Amino acid sequence: MKMIELCCCNGSFLVWNFEDVHKLRSEHRIVGNLIGCLPSLPRQDQMLGIPMELITEEVYHLISRGIAKLVEFRQLNLPAQGENKQKIEDMHLASFSDQEVIFKEERTKQLLQMADKIIEGKKRKMNGKVIDEKIALQEEIDRIPKMSQDLMMVQIFTRPHWTCQGESVAPLNYNVKSTLRSKVFTDLWEKGYYITAGEKFGGDYLVYPGDPFKFHSHFIAVCVEKHENLTPRFLIQKGRLGTSVKKTVLLCSLDSNDKVNYQSLNWNGK
Repeated sequence: MKMIELCCCNGSFLVWNFEDVHKLRSEHRIVGNLIGCLPSLPRQDQMLGIPMELITEEVYHLISRGIAKLVEFRQLNLPAQGENKQKIEDMHLASFSDQEVIFKEERTKQLLQMADKIIEGKKRKMNGKVIDEKIALQEEIDRIPKMSQDLMMVQIFTRPHWTCQGESVAPLNYNVKSTLRSKVFTDLWEKGYYITAGEKFGGDYLVYPGDPFKFHSHFIAVCVEKHENLTPRFLIQKGRLGTSVKKTVLLCSLDSNDKVNYQSLNWNGK
């Protein structure tokens, strides 16, 4: 079985292949977070596309099961060199030339729309003398300045213009290791749940009974170290939090045998 490649990029873990994104969700119950804009709808943020960003615990879960590997494209961290650099420069030059033509056409169109006012102004300057309107208008068109490169629209490319070979890297190089959070994630996953990041709800994870497209989350998982003191203020905060969003708070910790234990917290204050 071919391993899924997780691209390491500035501390983020990204999946760029659509088939891999679908496979992770349908076969491995890994939801991730789509962060790319859709080519057909780039100016909105309600529907997003690839790449899919994974949290560290999802990455650890996939790597520990041999489903995925970390890959780094070091070439992308360096400026283009040699033939690749020339290819990019030629592409920008061709784009600038095309935009110059469009600029001239648009400016000419504007002048033609103002032709009557231009001719009238020239007649006033000539004290009412008869002038050749076509020649006068062409003179204005000939005076259109060349487009400055400062006005050029630069395309930001979403992939390199050359073939890039990824290099496998060790998970520990990116702080992907076994932690309380990763153990809780894996334990919940093994129980059949879907798990997503839960920071927006004040917890570590949101826990769903099925695909988040079809279900609301039932639990807010909060990871608590075994030696961490649970103060009344902490318990009240989490209890009220769960009640306000109609979810049960799960306090997740490890026992002496490194097994994950859960305690549910409900706020019933009057």
